[in-house]
Amino acid sequence: MNKPARAIIIGAGPAGLTAAYELLSRSQIKPIVLEKSEDMGGLSKTVEYKGNRIDIGGHRFFSKSDRVMKWWLDMMPLEEGAEGSIIQYHKMQARVGGGSAPVDARTADRVMLLRNRTSRIYFLRKLFEYPIRLNKNTLIKLGPLRTVRIGISYVKSAMFPLKREDTLEEFFINRFGRELYLTFFKSYTEKVWGVACNKIDAAWGAQRIKGLSLSKTLLHACKKFLTPSRKTDIAQKGTETSLIEKFLYPKFGPGQMWTETACKVRKMGGEIRTSQRVDGVVMEGNRVRAIRVTNLASGETELLEGDYFFSTMPVKDLIRGMEPAPPVNVREVAEGLIYRDFITVGMLVSRLKLKEYTSNGGGNLRRKCSTELNDGTQDSLPLRCAHHPTFAKKPAVAPATVSTNTDRSR
Repeated sequence: MNKPARAIIIGAGPAGLTAAYELLSRSQIKPIVLEKSEDMGGLSKTVEYKGNRIDIGGHRFFSKSDRVMKWWLDMMPLEEGAEGSIIQYHKMQARVGGGSAPVDARTADRVMLLRNRTSRIYFLRKLFEYPIRLNKNTLIKLGPLRTVRIGISYVKSAMFPLKREDTLEEFFINRFGRELYLTFFKSYTEKVWGVACNKIDAAWGAQRIKGLSLSKTLLHACKKFLTPSRKTDIAQKGTETSLIEKFLYPKFGPGQMWTETACKVRKMGGEIRTSQRVDGVVMEGNRVRAIRVTNLASGETELLEGDYFFSTMPVKDLIRGMEPAPPVNVREVAEGLIYRDFITVGMLVSRLKLKEYTSNGGGNLRRKCSTELNDGTQDSLPLRCAHHPTFAKKPAVAPATVSTNTDRSR
C-alpha cells in the first residue's frame, strides 16, 4: 500500500495550524507541523501566569470574509445571547448561524465571546481613544488651544493637500492635517515600526489605515450618534477596518483558538512536534526535497522528506537555510528585510489607579480592565489591558501589558 502524501509545515502559529487542519479536512495528506517553542499560536499565543492570562499582542477576531468567520465559529462556538446578531451578506442580512451551537459563556470554556473594542493611546498623561475620535472627551483632554490648531491644520490640508504623496508622513498629513499628525501619529508610528514616517512608503498607510481619514472619523461619529440602536452587525462590512468596534474573542484569549486547533489536528491524525529548530531547507533544482531539523530537547538531528512544504518562518531565516544557497540577488533582498522585536511587559498589580469599564457584548455583565502607570513621559504610547476578570481565577490581580514594538517584517 502506498504511503499517504505528507506535508511538512514550519511553524505552529495561526497560518501553520490552519494549513494543517485544512489539509486533514479536505485531503488525504498528512501534515507534520514543526514548532521551535513549546507553545501553540506563535505571536497569537496567550501566556498563563499564576492563573492570569496575558495576550502577546492585541489580537481581535474579525474578518469581512464569511468563510473565515464561519471557520472560527466552527472551531469555537459563539456565546449564548450573541447568536441573534446580524451579519451582512452582499446587501442581504442574515443572523449568526452555521457554526457550532451557542453555549453558555459562564459555564463553558470553549466559547467565542462578542466584545467591544477598547484601544487607548497614553499621551499627555491621559488615555485617548484609538483610533482618534473627535468627541467631547477627546477635545477636553487636548485642551482648547491644541484643538483649535488641529482644526485649522486639517482645514488647510483639506483645501491645499500636498501634491506628492510618496511617504507615510505625507499620507497622514493629507488625511489628518499636520498638527494631528505631529500630535499622535508621528511618535506612535515611529516607536512601533522603528522607522521615520518620511522613510515609509505611502502604500503602507493605504494598506494599514484602509481609507480612514479625519472626515470619515467625523462621519462615523455622526452616524453612531444619529443611528438608532439595533442588533450588532458582527461582520460590520460597512465599517472601515480601523473603526471596527466589535469583534469575536475566545474566552481565554487568542491563544485558546490555536490550542483548540492543534488539539483537533492531532485527533485527526496530524503530527505537531515542538522544540524543533529548522536548520536547513534541502533543495533539488527549484523544488524543496527535505527539511533539516534539530530536536532542541535531545540535540538529535533529522532530515524530514515530504511531498509538500509550507513555511511560516521569517523569510530571512528561510533563505539563509536553503541548501544549496539561492542566487546572490535573492539573498541580498532577504537580508535587507527589517524585523522589529516585540516586547511585552506583564505586570501583576494589587492597586489600580486608571480604570476602564467596558460592557460585555453578549450580556449585561460589566468588566473592569485597569492598570497603574507611573510613567512621566509626554510621548504617545500604545496601552493595552490584557485581563479577563469575569473568568480569571484571581480577579483581584490584574495583569496589564504595555507594548511599544511589533514583531513584523515590512
